[in-house]
Amino acid sequence: MLALAVWPGTLAHAQHSPAPDAPVRTWLASTLPPWNADTRQEADDAILGTFTLQGVKGTVPRNADGGFDWAWRGPNNDPEFAWFLNRQHHIPALFVAWRETKDAKYRTALNAQLRDWLQQNPRPAFYSFSSSWRALEVARRVTEAWLPVLFAPDSSAALDTDVYQALRVAIPDHAAALRHDHSFSGNHLITEMTGLATIALAFPDNKDAKDWLDFALTQSQSELTREIYPDGAEKELSNLYQQVTLLEFQKLADLLSLAGHTKDAAQFSPALENAWSYYAHTLSPLGHGPLNNDSSVEDDASLVQKMAAVYQRPDWLYIATQGKAGVEPKGLPTEYFPYAGLAVMRSGWGSEAQWAYFSMGPRGTDHQHADRMHLSLGGYGREFLVDDGRYNYQPGPWRDYFTGPRGHNVLLLDGHGTLPPPDSVSSPVNVRHEISKNSDLFEATAPFVGDAPAGQGPAYETRTVYYLHNQFLLVVDHVLCAGPHQIETLWHFHPDCIVKHDGNLVYTDNPGKANLGLLALNPPAHGWDIDLIKGREAPDIQGWYSPSFNVRLPAACASFSASIQSPSTMTWLIWIAPSGQNVAAAKPSVDSALLELKQMDLTAK
Repeated sequence: MLALAVWPGTLAHAQHSPAPDAPVRTWLASTLPPWNADTRQEADDAILGTFTLQGVKGTVPRNADGGFDWAWRGPNNDPEFAWFLNRQHHIPALFVAWRETKDAKYRTALNAQLRDWLQQNPRPAFYSFSSSWRALEVARRVTEAWLPVLFAPDSSAALDTDVYQALRVAIPDHAAALRHDHSFSGNHLITEMTGLATIALAFPDNKDAKDWLDFALTQSQSELTREIYPDGAEKELSNLYQQVTLLEFQKLADLLSLAGHTKDAAQFSPALENAWSYYAHTLSPLGHGPLNNDSSVEDDASLVQKMAAVYQRPDWLYIATQGKAGVEPKGLPTEYFPYAGLAVMRSGWGSEAQWAYFSMGPRGTDHQHADRMHLSLGGYGREFLVDDGRYNYQPGPWRDYFTGPRGHNVLLLDGHGTLPPPDSVSSPVNVRHEISKNSDLFEATAPFVGDAPAGQGPAYETRTVYYLHNQFLLVVDHVLCAGPHQIETLWHFHPDCIVKHDGNLVYTDNPGKANLGLLALNPPAHGWDIDLIKGREAPDIQGWYSPSFNVRLPAACASFSASIQSPSTMTWLIWIAPSGQNVAAAKPSVDSALLELKQMDLTAK
């Protein structure tokens, strides 16, 4: 059995039960939150109808009868708040608070809120995308809130008889909703099918359990094949949703093993190991993966360490611990993932290594950002050039900024990014990629939209990234166009960076830390207009960074803009000076950089 170590709780006492459903039920009960100050606070807030969901705190309005408005979208009128409210993750906190304190106020609130929801929200007759019956919320509510409480040893004392009976009736309704009203694909479908299988495994004597399990396995196995590229990337091409998807698949496989369905569980192992390997090999030395598409900064390294134990992969452990444990991966540190179109450049595996992400692949099947040919860069334990993150999912100017090209390190032509690539691919992305012991080179080309009324045909950009390990990067942007155009190249810095500029040099100036220099080697004929922008909201949004959902921080963006009349090549020399070295003094020889360009057979003035 694959270890359920990535999940809360212990299975030591669950694996020897003779009843096939007992290990699953015992494990579900073990996922209840620990009793600590956070759990107590969540329970105390829930009594008052106050919830903190994705970092946003709000008190739910009451109906005339005193019940909650379960469709309330929170103080920001965000549907995400209502969806998370209906996942009812506060229910386990109320139960644990009562179990540990025996204070009747927690039991009263537990029963009142479950009873209120059950009375207000019977299963709709038809498919619903409502906050209470969207299939994703159905899956998470029943498996992460209700079943852990229902199967806890003290549940019979905690739940009123009518609430207990209503839950036992509602759970098959939830299974039916997942069976018939599920999503079509992606991380939602995977989570929903794991939820359906969990209900089937927890209630194997239900007359529909076999149908639920068979359907969930058929859908999940098909989705695993359809959703994971041969290089291990999940097709949404978001590090966050790669994690979400893999955790749900992993939970399904582990619960199948726990319930004795070992053959079914084994069918998931090869594809899951491949996908976890991608997740491990895209880790930065800082312990998180790329901030591609809708992603957040997560502690990915800790999860990789747990999965390294599950799959007995000491090479993953080496990556996740920056070489402190495990076995060094075979091959060169830099890797290219041909279906994701993602280059991960590294000078090594240690905590001080330099690293970069270069995105050249498909757009992703969901949670998409306009990050084609975006470059992120870090080294010596710091992040310098960053993707701006996701912030939130509400339509409007903020969402447009964080998902659009202006939030990424790309070149704009007349204010527009390149045309989006296809959402997905069926074969490796056709880009130039050369990896060697001392240097790496990646190159991709993308079109801009043409302007036929102005007599301008389509324009193209070719971006080449050359990395001479531990020395410098050269980024060459060649724009093929006709007629006058305005170009703008954007470089977004991490909020921790103190950013300055001197002529065509933009650099960070953080005392006692490593710093980055970015020099425009060959500016356009009329020179660059350079602007450092931080935390701007008008006339347009620029200079922001979002490490996590609903959080945005001011962060410097260096904007290089110029007019061009004909095909033009712009070259950027980027280097990192270790702590204690002056950035300007550490600048690599421009002559050596230009020599490298010539050896790459690229045009440079």
